[in-house]
Amino acid sequence: MSVLIGATYTAQAFMLPKAMVGNPWAPLYFPIGLGLLMIALGTLLIVLEVRKAVKGVDDYKRPKFTASSIKLIAGTSAACVTYALIFEDLGFIPSSLLFLGSLLSMINGLKAWKINGVITLGFTFGAWFTFVKIFQINLP
Repeated sequence: MSVLIGATYTAQAFMLPKAMVGNPWAPLYFPIGLGLLMIALGTLLIVLEVRKAVKGVDDYKRPKFTASSIKLIAGTSAACVTYALIFEDLGFIPSSLLFLGSLLSMINGLKAWKINGVITLGFTFGAWFTFVKIFQINLP
């Protein structure tokens, strides 16, 4: 999946508009690099897994999906889709607070609300400060 997503992402990155001033390829370097990195890491993962299968590792165990792991996968997927849908309307800070808060609650449970809150607030406002104040990139 990583190779397929990386290939699609890289192909789409080449369709981004080029800069009118300066190096026309400058805005494309990061997305293309990210796509190529996804392809490379996906390929490395395939090679490593095939090598394991060829060696016939006896103690290799397939992961077993429990009800809690399936619930976590479904919850994470739902949180990601919700985040993508509300991001533009609510903006970076509210949508990121909701997204991270919900993910950490699913992973750590509601009893860890203090640490979940600290991580959620710290990461959200840390990322906002980094982009807006340091890099001077406006976020939605």
